[in-house]
Amino acid sequence: MTPVLPPAALVPTPDPIPGPWGWFQALLLLTFVVHLLFMNVVLGTSVITLFRSWRTPFSPNDQINVDIRETAAWVPRAMALAVNFGVPPLLFLQVLYGQFIYASSILMAVWWLGIVGFVMLAYYGFYLYGLGHAVLGPRRTLVAGISVALLLVNAFVLTNNATLMLDPARWTGYAASPGGTLLNWGEPSLLPRYLHMVVGAVAVGGLFVAGRALLLQTAGGPVASGPQGPQDWELRITEGLAWFTHATYAQFVLGTWFLFSLPGHLTKLFMGGHGLATGAFALGLAGTVLALFAARRRRVWLAAGATTGVIFLMAAMRAVLRDAWLAPHLNESMARAAAAPVHPPMLGQDGAAALFVASLVAGAAAVWWLVVIARRSGKEA
Repeated sequence: MTPVLPPAALVPTPDPIPGPWGWFQALLLLTFVVHLLFMNVVLGTSVITLFRSWRTPFSPNDQINVDIRETAAWVPRAMALAVNFGVPPLLFLQVLYGQFIYASSILMAVWWLGIVGFVMLAYYGFYLYGLGHAVLGPRRTLVAGISVALLLVNAFVLTNNATLMLDPARWTGYAASPGGTLLNWGEPSLLPRYLHMVVGAVAVGGLFVAGRALLLQTAGGPVASGPQGPQDWELRITEGLAWFTHATYAQFVLGTWFLFSLPGHLTKLFMGGHGLATGAFALGLAGTVLALFAARRRRVWLAAGATTGVIFLMAAMRAVLRDAWLAPHLNESMARAAAAPVHPPMLGQDGAAALFVASLVAGAAAVWWLVVIARRSGKEA
């Protein structure tokens, strides 16, 4: 029988980081928020597209069907941006918490590698939905359904890894699942965390639908005429805001479930036990109320701005939760690294970090320039 090692012994010794810890924490937070915004648009708009396809009778020349197709056409574009902006936070996560994320990724390697296939198939599914809308006919709902299912599986895998990396004690499950298929089923916060993320994405998707309709209305877009009579862009705005409002109300329930599914000492962080966590939690609630108030008043851009702020605050709370959850293992692994006589010192390399930041800024400027050029030309890059 193979002896079971204590959790602390399962955590690898960390490698030195090429710069101050705080730099990479800030970059992780900022890039993760950008990734979340695009990811929420992708998943939320996909779910709404599936529902609209299912409830709307197919007619290739009907303007409501045209609107559904054109809204869905944004999914592959946003997905490409979500994937690209998902790389930086993953890299920063590996720099700061490599001893945890690498280990958990290996334990669930089959699923972790599978997310590449899930995303690619969903990407092409929505391309097919947009380009072959008339050919697919009523089967478009099946294509959208498969694509949404793939995105939901992908989100579940990511949530599994996000929780598995936090608890080395669960890594011992490798003994029962040594083929790289370990999932963190025993974690009480897994399901509420997953649902909290998915429903939040639907809320953002609703804002995207409303915002797109508002832009088209402002630009004098065509009036949609469906089988039930004339329908202007005001109805599209109303529909998007309804998705946002209902999903956000559901978030109060799911968020409460998620909060109290955490270990008690971690729940208390957001109930006065940690200044930053409690402050971010309170501001997040206030921002959510503001977003709901704005949606009720049909202030789409105010609702979008408040929601963006709430997403940033939630990302900050996520960072505090991660550090608090990992604190015992992180401190022990750092102490072990410092005590190792042959291990490189855990010192930042400010010159290398400065060069990296300069390259990051230059790269971001180049990407922005390309986006501006693409918009001016009216072509997709």
